[in-house]
Amino acid sequence: MTVCLFWTVTLMCDIVLSRLHTEPATAVRGWLRPRYYLLLFLAVTSVLYLGHCVYFNRLTHLMVATDSLYVAANLAVYPLYYLYICALTQREDGRRLRFALLLPALAAGVTVALLYAGMTDGETRLFIEQYLYHGRHPETGLAATCQMYVHDACKVLFAVLVAVVLVKGNRSLSRYEHLLNNSYADIENKSLVSLRHILLAFVVTSAVSFVCNIVGRYRFADSEWLLSIPSAVFSMLLFVIGYVGSHTQFNIWHIEQDEQKNASPVSEPAADAATGISQLCRDIERLMSEERLYLQPNLKIVDLSNRLSTNRNYIYQAINGEMKMSFSEYVNRKRLAYAQALIDKNPGMPLIEVAEMSGFNSGTSFYRNFRLYLNMSPKVYQKRKR
Repeated sequence: MTVCLFWTVTLMCDIVLSRLHTEPATAVRGWLRPRYYLLLFLAVTSVLYLGHCVYFNRLTHLMVATDSLYVAANLAVYPLYYLYICALTQREDGRRLRFALLLPALAAGVTVALLYAGMTDGETRLFIEQYLYHGRHPETGLAATCQMYVHDACKVLFAVLVAVVLVKGNRSLSRYEHLLNNSYADIENKSLVSLRHILLAFVVTSAVSFVCNIVGRYRFADSEWLLSIPSAVFSMLLFVIGYVGSHTQFNIWHIEQDEQKNASPVSEPAADAATGISQLCRDIERLMSEERLYLQPNLKIVDLSNRLSTNRNYIYQAINGEMKMSFSEYVNRKRLAYAQALIDKNPGMPLIEVAEMSGFNSGTSFYRNFRLYLNMSPKVYQKRKR
């Protein structure tokens, strides 16, 4: 709860300062939109752990107020994390439909609150003591029985939502990475691979949490050391989510802005589409060979489409369809061939100089691509040439 509150306050301050010092307002709304979702996710997660705090400290006089909030927050955290991923990776289309994932959380929270309102004080105390703390099914009134079944159903619904978010979130991140690799030659500080790892870690730890829910929270209530294990794991994971999210600057909005700023006139495709794409491949190769456009740092696919006075989609079809690689791979393979030629000619040249002359933005990008496409480090290649 403390970790989530820390990042909630930190993100609130960051958003306020960004809005005060950045203009225009449309740009602020564009690149800050994912942070609003991350802020909401962490705030709701704080409420979730507030419910745990009340439960494990046996503050039973607060249980009626917090249990409905806990049930709603428990079903909302994964959909909210998915909405955060969507804000980073997807365009505005279909945003309202994605919010439907929050409806089960809202319905469950309201239902639990109404059922508590329909229970007598005696039924409420018996339900809390017997069901919530000992996992027994109390034989009381209809409202308490319905309350018990709603809580059981929410455990199953939680597992369904986790599975849905895992599949849809992973798919959104894959589409984004595909778009990124076909829009930019340099994807450092733009990739969201870390979010995929966090999503998988989040799901794995929550699978453990789901098992604990099935076993019963009450089994952890009297064992501080047993409770400390999931507490420590989730605290570290949530801290990483807050840290990575607060440092993630690039998202789908920046890609859209680059597309709009660098949009070129759309030329009509050739009557024979296959012939037109083949000719475009030859034009791309000619431009790369004659002008060495790949040596330009921060090269984008729209730069190439502008030079050839064609649409970026045709460039995409030519490189992906005919050459069977992404734009990023195509450009970086050209750069690596140039870097190899430089090392062959002068094996004593500093590698950072080789990287800069070959069009790479940084030594890190140079090393990563060298290992990725040549299966060795540039140092090993240079030693062999020496």
